[in-house]
Amino acid sequence: MRWRVVPRTALTWREWDDELVVFNHETGSTHLLDGLAGAVLHELTAAECGVTLAALVAAFTDDPSAQDRQDCAQAVTAVLTDFSRLGLAHAEEP
Repeated sequence: MRWRVVPRTALTWREWDDELVVFNHETGSTHLLDGLAGAVLHELTAAECGVTLAALVAAFTDDPSAQDRQDCAQAVTAVLTDFSRLGLAHAEEP
């Protein structure tokens, strides 16, 4: 499964320190994102063909230990679930 952000033209955002505020023109909603969610949004917008959970975890995991990857995967999955609910991203089957 690959994750894609809504069309980039639908989003406007501003960053301050470790927070990002994003406005979705399609839904009319504004969202405050923490550091991880902001980083996931950046990764999704940079990916032309979408990105897998495994690729996102690899991008955010410095420590190759299984526990670190599992913790990161859980955190990124929670962000992606929130993005789907908020209309910021969606999953696509390959």
